Order: sequence, then structure tokens, then C-alpha cells
Amino acid sequence: MPRLIDHARRRRELAQAVWRVIARDGIAAVSVRTTAAEAGVSAGSLRHVLQSKDELLAAAMRLAIENVTQRFLGAARAVGSIEVAVDWLSELLPLDDVRRVEMQIQLALIAEAPAHPGLHTLRDEGYAGIREACRSVLADGASHSTFRSSLDLDSETTRLHVLLDGLAFHLVDGSVTVTPDVARELLTQHLDLLAVHE
Repeated sequence: MPRLIDHARRRRELAQAVWRVIARDGIAAVSVRTTAAEAGVSAGSLRHVLQSKDELLAAAMRLAIENVTQRFLGAARAVGSIEVAVDWLSELLPLDDVRRVEMQIQLALIAEAPAHPGLHTLRDEGYAGIREACRSVLADGASHSTFRSSLDLDSETTRLHVLLDGLAFHLVDGSVTVTPDVARELLTQHLDLLAVHE
């Protein structure tokens, strides 16, 4: 009896192979052939799961979104203090080597979006996910009297999202000014402006 292929697992393995190709040789080097070689499979076998460069890039972007989403949801806790909010939101920042590489891959893929329209939708999905994460933390903090209940949630969500994007960019770029500790402190200072003070 022929062995069944776990397409979801194979798709993830191929997306990881795309990441390795991008990290080593740049996004222009991604192709069915190079990805198949990196993954240790034949090009024909790869095409049973992902048929083109566009599909390979989309799978790589989807993997990044899934990783961030899983980390964020896995860290969920009631926002009973600024420290908890900072810890939870920090899951969205490239504070270690693994997340820095992940962010570099995402930025490379976002830069390719004009040439690969399918990436536009995934990019927007990623942005919407980060925005929703920011809103969730602020809303939960307000419900636990960590943040003021009078906050303009839409406006503050946008401000927090922009702050996180800026911090992430500086962290992934290897800024000597914005280190992981500095990023957490700036995030703490921002959230403290929204806090309930006795």
C-alpha cells in the first residue's frame, strides 16, 4: 500500500527549506529546484505539494505568521500588570536569534510582494494579526484595571502597533541603540502612560 503524504507537514518542511535558502543566498535564489535540493527531495515530489515559486514564497510567509501567532497565543495571560503586558507583547518582537532570522525572512518576503501578488494578502493578514494582538492586550488590560477604561482603543491600538513595528525594525537591523533591554523599557514606558495610577 502506498505511503500517504502528510501535506501539512511537508508544506511546513518545504517552507523551512525556503527560509534557509533566503537566509543563505537571498530571495532571488528561491526556486522549485533550489528548494527541493535544500529539502532533500526531488523537484517532482515538491511539486505535489507546492507547484511554483509563488506558492513556495507564500508558504514561507504563512509559516512566519503561524509561528508568531502560536508564540503570542501561547503566552496569553490576564493582563493584570504592565509587566505582564510587556512580556506578552514581547513575543511579537525579534528579541533573540531565532526571531531575528524569522523577521529578516518576513521583511524579505514583504519586499517581494509587488512581484508576487499573493504575498500582499498574507502581508495584510500578518499586519491585521499584529493589530488584533495589540488591541487584545490593551482591551484585556483595561478590563483588569491595568489600563484606563477611558482609552480610545482604536487610536491606542494603532500607536502600539506602530511602536512595535519600529522597535522590531531596529532590533532586526542590529541597532546598537535599541537593544532587547532598551526595547522592553521603551515598551514599558509607553504602556505606563496608559496605565491606571492611584
